[in-house]
Amino acid sequence: MSSSNMPPLVQKSARGGYFVSSTSELVDLYHFILGQAKRLVSAKSAAFFLKNENGNLSRVGSINDADSAGQIAKHVFKTQKSIRLKKGVHLSPNSPPLEDSYIACYIGEDVSELSLGVILLEGIKHFDNFSEQDLNLINYFSSNLTALFRDTVYSNEEKQFYSSLVTSIFLLVDNSNIHNNNNRLQYLLEEIIRVSVIINTSLDLEKVLERVMVSAKSVFRTEASSLLLLDEKKEFLVFNTVTGDKKEAVAKIKVPVGQGIAGNVAMTKQPMIINDAQNDPRVFRDVDKASNFVTRNILAAPLIAGDEVIGVIEAINTIDRNNFSQNDIDFFLSFSSACAVAIQKTTLLNNLNVANLELKQKVSTLESLFELGQAVLESHDELGLMSRALSILSKELDAEDAGMVIFLEGKKKLIQVYARQKGIVFESFYDSSESSLILNSIESKNHLLGTVTSENSETFMGLESFVLKESYLVLPISPSGSSLKAALYVCGKRRKNGFDESDMRMLKTISSPLAKAYENLRLNQEIITKKSIEKEIEITRNIQNNILPNALIKSNQFDLGVKSVAAKEVSGDFYDFHQFGNTNFSFLVADVSGKSLPAAIFMAMSSSIIRTLSRTTNLSPSELLKRANQLIYEDSQSGMFVTLFFANFDSISKKIRFASAGHNDQLWIKKDGTYELLKGKGAPLGVVPIGNYIGGEIDMAPGDMLVFYTDGAIEEKNKLEEEFGLDRLIEEIISRKDKPSQIIIEEIYQIIREFSEESEQYDDFTVMILKFPNQKAEVFSETFPAVASAIPKFRDFITEKLEGKIQKEFAFDDILVSLDEAATNIVMHGYAETTLAAPTFGCEIFLDGDRVLFTLTDEAKRFQRETVPSPSLDANLRGERRGGFGVFLMEKLMDRVSYEFKDNKNHTYLEKRIL
Repeated sequence: MSSSNMPPLVQKSARGGYFVSSTSELVDLYHFILGQAKRLVSAKSAAFFLKNENGNLSRVGSINDADSAGQIAKHVFKTQKSIRLKKGVHLSPNSPPLEDSYIACYIGEDVSELSLGVILLEGIKHFDNFSEQDLNLINYFSSNLTALFRDTVYSNEEKQFYSSLVTSIFLLVDNSNIHNNNNRLQYLLEEIIRVSVIINTSLDLEKVLERVMVSAKSVFRTEASSLLLLDEKKEFLVFNTVTGDKKEAVAKIKVPVGQGIAGNVAMTKQPMIINDAQNDPRVFRDVDKASNFVTRNILAAPLIAGDEVIGVIEAINTIDRNNFSQNDIDFFLSFSSACAVAIQKTTLLNNLNVANLELKQKVSTLESLFELGQAVLESHDELGLMSRALSILSKELDAEDAGMVIFLEGKKKLIQVYARQKGIVFESFYDSSESSLILNSIESKNHLLGTVTSENSETFMGLESFVLKESYLVLPISPSGSSLKAALYVCGKRRKNGFDESDMRMLKTISSPLAKAYENLRLNQEIITKKSIEKEIEITRNIQNNILPNALIKSNQFDLGVKSVAAKEVSGDFYDFHQFGNTNFSFLVADVSGKSLPAAIFMAMSSSIIRTLSRTTNLSPSELLKRANQLIYEDSQSGMFVTLFFANFDSISKKIRFASAGHNDQLWIKKDGTYELLKGKGAPLGVVPIGNYIGGEIDMAPGDMLVFYTDGAIEEKNKLEEEFGLDRLIEEIISRKDKPSQIIIEEIYQIIREFSEESEQYDDFTVMILKFPNQKAEVFSETFPAVASAIPKFRDFITEKLEGKIQKEFAFDDILVSLDEAATNIVMHGYAETTLAAPTFGCEIFLDGDRVLFTLTDEAKRFQRETVPSPSLDANLRGERRGGFGVFLMEKLMDRVSYEFKDNKNHTYLEKRIL
């Protein structure tokens, strides 16, 4: 290229201003500049739109959509503003959408006559749209290009600028890249500093991690980023923080340690770059399948606290470049370190705060319950009890006011109110027509949690206007077996944000003993006032009814039935059952000596002690009876005592652990009709100060049943003075063992009544049956096409048929992973070279009790287990695909896996315990 034959690059126009020469010799120079600009941002094509001698724009360079490019160039030249347009936008309301992304930058000076044209780039390789960073880079390039063009405005004698201009273009490209890298480095450092500030100034871990991952996504210019944490057993990585469009779909997935990129990083503690994710076998495909996302490349780094890996962070799919680079790893490790520090710091602080708060709440609750117990013991009337109880309630829930509203059912239907306002408790009465909100809460048994506003206060009636203010919480209370219809309320929370669910739990904790104390106090006052033996019996019966549970436990683990009938007006028997946690249950039957009011109170006291111990401690049945005996003996009077049989059931192990305090031997009737007596040793509760109780432990099987009973079920006599007897009871129950528990009990009671031939019972009758039903086997089968697209439908079939049937932790995940591997092996390997026109594979599910058996059948080539190589993690990490991982995974996750070839078909059997 000879500069001596070229005209000036930028010339003065006769009309004023400047224009750009476009001779054939200069066009080569322009194409050279355009080539350099394209390389800067990986553009598909580029063109100059340069001002000619006539003042119009002339295009130099090749552009696919010349019409759209011309419109964009004219707009930029007119406004002198650079722009970036995304693919698919419309240049005008009636124009078609753009088929490519564009960057257009003005060439010229804003404050002079030097207005030369526009440089335009069309389409970016591998991506839909140019980035903001691309626009900034080309804008920087065009600004410097303007300066170079300006320097070529010279006289005819100065013709040595061409070679220096080419050199300057090279320098400009290098300078642009350096400028871009410097800006990126500055941005990276600013983000790292900003992340450090966030970590050091915030205790909200979720917000900290969210901001860090958003920053990582921005810094490394990716479509998504995620943070996975190890679960407690360190078997799976669970998505904790996800950025990007697929956040909800991805958040539910668990990645096994050692699988996928994240699993390998967690195991090796080393960062990884995967730039060809679609063809890399280490990539965990379940994530893409669940989110309909295509992972192209991954940058992953471990989160390490001390020497332990606690998780992994990932940046996924570069936006404006093809690959991650090794330079990215150093900066990404800074983010992983920041996340690890944030998690470690926040976890420690949160654990400390939670422990302190829980301790403080427990101490406060115990103190309040103790004060409430003292108030119950020392109060002689309802107003005295309420004065002290509402003061405790206000203090514990940090409320200005508190009260108790009682609905008195009768002819007048009054509402009795104990209200504590400004530290004073007073009693008042309202007609039931003067309340709607609180009365509806009592009737519906639904609590109220809200704030008084100018709008809703207009709907308040007399009672609500009197007692409710600011924030309020209303809890209906109705003790089991009691006629009491009431509600406790607190209002005017002194701290901000009003009352919440923790306040609700606290109110429930206090409400139960307060309601029962109030009820018992009221009943005792009625006894004293009326001095009637008939009323004493009625009150005694109410106390006893309060002791008994008001609803049976419903569980798919067992069928529970119970019936208790008093021989006289009041009963000396009581029973109880309770579920604690998800898998443990307790059951008891008891017989108290005597049937008077003191005996009923002694029963209530004994029941309360046993219930409290069984619900708040982890004592074994023998230890529980020993502790209960000590407490009951301290309060027993006039030689009162209670015989009792207590049992715990663990639904996971199917074990029954029991102990007896002087009670009858109870019955264990087995599926085959045989039975055993459950014997325990120990004195009745309340007889001796220190008792030793020896129980036992048995394993229950489907079809077994436990029968708890008191002596009234076997000691009933007929006219010949013959007892019904234990043998007859066992015989009648066994003959009905296939019927539901409640029906068995009802029929046994009728048989005993018919045996007696008397209208009145000889003794109290109480029988509780705990029946473990036979599990009916269920069979499901389906056939699927042996193609990869059928695998998701196969997983959906498995999920649908097993829904609600699996209780064992992680069993469902193990089953789904194993069957996915088995089906994939059949489709991808078994039928790899098949000549069948439409190959299929079948699946049969056999659900039997606590186990499930899967049978997969196919007509592929014969599967020979002995030929499958042992998996090698090291070989896979080196990229050597030896196979065997799928079979290895199936045999590790399932309880049993076996293979058989019969009738020209492969049979794969997989078995797993699910309960």
